[in-house]
Amino acid sequence: MHNEEGLLTDIHESIEKHIEEIIDLSREIYNFAELGSMEFRSSSAIIEKLRNNGFNVQENFMDMKTAFRAEYGSGCPTVGLLMEYDALPNGHSCGHNLISAWAYGTAVVMKDLMDSGKIVLFGTPSEEGIGPYAGSKIIMANKGCFSGIDFMLGMHPDDRWCVGCKALADLQLEFTFKGKSAHMAASPWEGINALDALVTSYAAINNSRDWAGVDKHLVLGMIIKDGGRSSNVIPDRAVLEVDIRSTSSEFLNLFKERIVNLVASISRGFGTELEVNDLIPMYTEYSANTVIDQMLQEDLEKMGVKVINLDRSTEIASGSTDEANVSLKVPTGHIDMKVGDNLPGHSDLFRIASEPEKNIENLKKAILATANSALKIIKEPAILDKIKREFGDVNGKN
Repeated sequence: MHNEEGLLTDIHESIEKHIEEIIDLSREIYNFAELGSMEFRSSSAIIEKLRNNGFNVQENFMDMKTAFRAEYGSGCPTVGLLMEYDALPNGHSCGHNLISAWAYGTAVVMKDLMDSGKIVLFGTPSEEGIGPYAGSKIIMANKGCFSGIDFMLGMHPDDRWCVGCKALADLQLEFTFKGKSAHMAASPWEGINALDALVTSYAAINNSRDWAGVDKHLVLGMIIKDGGRSSNVIPDRAVLEVDIRSTSSEFLNLFKERIVNLVASISRGFGTELEVNDLIPMYTEYSANTVIDQMLQEDLEKMGVKVINLDRSTEIASGSTDEANVSLKVPTGHIDMKVGDNLPGHSDLFRIASEPEKNIENLKKAILATANSALKIIKEPAILDKIKREFGDVNGKN
């Protein structure tokens, strides 16, 4: 590598060399539109391209059939890239096909230009929390998969350009009430109404919002997944799903304990049996690395991109991601790439905006910024030391 102007020129040339295959990959994943934990064709397409570019790929990573770990290079430092490819029931309405294109593009560009160091890509299923691999980054983080990574980079499509990330801690619970069926008119006293226990629990959980306090930014959503099969039969089974989010994972654990105890007492009062299941591992709040984010911002601004720095913003998080759990384990920088204006997340409008051909120029910018920042960090040990010092100070690792 040489001076920064020469490096940027080299990155531009490498991006142009690879852009067709980057967009082809994004298009494949966009058309597959596979739900979380079922991304077999998507992960296979990515793995094939990585192997064709000289990456060593470990499939079925951590016993997850659609997860993988791919690496290229040797020595230190090691940069990690997070890759998502799961869709939602209405297709890629969160733009994860573009995350894959960005991560793949950044990896092959860095491979072209690295003199030393290692690139590791993590193929992470089901960020959206669907199926057995829900929140796969949490599984990886809890099992120490990121211990050898010096710094991590992530990206997500958005309706604006941002660096940094804010995320709500999130958990999902399922309460299953088991009662006894009986004829609704002839012998209701013979039954145990599971739906009554559920409805009372629903109201009790909803009325617990005030316990949170406004500083915890509690978000609470509930649906009835099963409430019986016939209106003239006492329901012997009812299922309630609860999604709880907050800016504090510590508070979230306390709130979970409170409502589980509350629902258990209601269930006992109605005479039902109760099963409680965690539907996903808990997504934590995000711990941003401002050193990396500042570098990403400067690189984007050099291209004329107007960037919001969320690390300096007073905005409250409005979504959740398992990338947050990674940020607690390893210094993590993040870019939000603009795909349109005023786009509701998970909507058909967002899906349409995430079409690969509409995002070629912005993908080039996102790849250039992350590749340039990563290569500078690899080349200059003092920058990496600064990144790690901040991470240690913020997360109590010193």
